[in-house]
Amino acid sequence: MEKEPWEADVYDNGAEKLNRRKKSQASKVDRWLTIIAAVFLVMVIAMALFFAYLSTGGSNKKTVMDGFYGTSNAAASSSSSAEQPAPSEQPSESEEKPTQSSEGTLTVQPGEGEAAIAARAGISIAKLEQLNPSHMSTGSWYANPGDIVKIQ
Repeated sequence: MEKEPWEADVYDNGAEKLNRRKKSQASKVDRWLTIIAAVFLVMVIAMALFFAYLSTGGSNKKTVMDGFYGTSNAAASSSSSAEQPAPSEQPSESEEKPTQSSEGTLTVQPGEGEAAIAARAGISIAKLEQLNPSHMSTGSWYANPGDIVKIQ
């Protein structure tokens, strides 16, 4: 059914050109977004592989340890075990230093916590906290190596 002459469009509004232009611009945007997404995906995969490589020991651990501990420990760790006396032959820190300062007190050793001090003193943790309220100022036990604590 054709339009009557008075119903026909007099002017071409360029709808076809407009649609072609929109489609070409949309395809350019889609292409750029695809490229950006692909680059991002490649970067994420590369980072994941790099982290997996490092977490499985991919780096040279000896040089990392040497750099972390310094050259003095590197030389000590590289010496053979035959040159070092067995652990039972070495005197421990607790044997070198007297742990009891006087009657009823103990000196805190490095690495000791509240439970270790109480066990060494032969008292309960609650009793240790009760005898030493100055070491409970933060609400939990805190003592530095070399501190004197009461055990009686």
